[in-house]
Amino acid sequence: MIRRVVLLAALTGFAAVLGACAGHGGTSTSGMLPQGMSPAFNTAKPSPSSVPDLPEYPVVYPQNHITTVSLEAQINIATELPAFFWQGQAGIAPTIFVNPGDTIVLDLMNSLPGPGSSGDMNLHFHGLTVSPKRPADDVLTMLAMPGQTLHYVVPIPKTQQPGLYWYHPHVFGQTDAQVGKDGMSGAIVVGGLERRVRGLANMKARVIIVRATGLTDSGARNMDDQQDMARQQVVITNKPCVAEPGYTVSLNGAVRPVIPFSPGQSQLFRVINASGHKTLKLAVENEQLQLVATDGVALGTYPGTGPTETLPFIIVPPAGRAEFVVSAPSSGTAKFRTQCYYSGPGGDPDPEIELGVLQTTGKALRGIARPARLLAGPASPQSDPLPPPAMTRTITLSEGPNLMFINGKSFKLGDAPMYVAKSGTVEKWIVSNVSQEVHDFHVHQVHFVVSAINGVPVSHPYWADTVVVPHYLDKKPGTVTLLVDFRNPIVRGTFMFHCHILDHEDRGMMATIRVE
Repeated sequence: MIRRVVLLAALTGFAAVLGACAGHGGTSTSGMLPQGMSPAFNTAKPSPSSVPDLPEYPVVYPQNHITTVSLEAQINIATELPAFFWQGQAGIAPTIFVNPGDTIVLDLMNSLPGPGSSGDMNLHFHGLTVSPKRPADDVLTMLAMPGQTLHYVVPIPKTQQPGLYWYHPHVFGQTDAQVGKDGMSGAIVVGGLERRVRGLANMKARVIIVRATGLTDSGARNMDDQQDMARQQVVITNKPCVAEPGYTVSLNGAVRPVIPFSPGQSQLFRVINASGHKTLKLAVENEQLQLVATDGVALGTYPGTGPTETLPFIIVPPAGRAEFVVSAPSSGTAKFRTQCYYSGPGGDPDPEIELGVLQTTGKALRGIARPARLLAGPASPQSDPLPPPAMTRTITLSEGPNLMFINGKSFKLGDAPMYVAKSGTVEKWIVSNVSQEVHDFHVHQVHFVVSAINGVPVSHPYWADTVVVPHYLDKKPGTVTLLVDFRNPIVRGTFMFHCHILDHEDRGMMATIRVE
């Protein structure tokens, strides 16, 4: 049986512009607030080394159970790249906070230059169990051309699992550019995780968005054709852990920031991998990590699984999220890294990168001692045993010289659904990878249980919406076995499943399914 620490190994598978804002779509402090999350902007003074502290994005809270946000997509003159603008601030995508049963109301104005598909814009509310029909999470028919505005109304089910989700554009053929290179993305937090994992209440929580964008350390544009070709050559030769030209990895837009701790303090890191293609292998120097949730679902939600796992590292694929507790480094400082990750002989290099530095400063504060235990909270609908699968499907991921395929078909807009599933059922999907690099499988609207890797049962199955599919090895395809949950009636309609390595998605490794 595979334990999670082995499973994670087997899965080889901003900065200083935040100021006080108010008004429509602003940072309201009314309504139900998340415990342990500060509604304020980051006002910490720079550290003596003049390395910036980790910025915190503004948080928009619900008023009368509605969280209202207005975003504009336009060119950021500082970077010459498309970016989200919020309340006139370039490159700021606020964190959207909701409680189960609330509604997100979001207006997205497209002010990008046109014409052409590169200026088209929409949003995907990644991981939320919400309707795929307009005006909710519809990426198939909702598309704003330059000069147009989209109006989203996204009701959050009362059964939505509390945890970390995110939003980003989902324009076919443009996702790698808009989300990956341009860094257009923002966080969504569904409140209540402290009730699922007791011991998190009053703990400092940090939402951390990891991006790998075509910018330099100073924020200037970096991704030109020559550097893009250099990156492609690195991928072709795939020397593991070599530097990757043309990309800068940042935390909330800051490069290698300081993350301050008080002595003895524990913090909840809520990390989104918003990169286009980079698989993260997160670790803190000389420290263990206490994983409490993946892809918005607490570990203890699945029957028989404990509330935490203590791990030396946590693998987070593109679009994946990990929520884990980190303790103040006893030595005073500790490096926060993504370690080298081998993605297969044809995959991305994913070298080791220092993401930031944990730094213990000041005096110990009252009430922040490390929790003695993190305990599982009350059960949820996803804690119930799953019914037997109504259908078993085999899905094959493959590559060609220019296009990529699911079941031998490269996606085109207007394609008929590849599958039709029955609402109220669970299906068993065996996802097979016959290529020489890992893929990152994602299904919109629903979560699935990861039950086996390469045919070996997982001893602690867990809920996720993204999973690494191992590469072809020893003349055998890599496989993952998933139990895909279509029981929530809100997800009836047509939606996508695809590889979330975004250049793979753009090259056709995507298909649709209709649930009726």
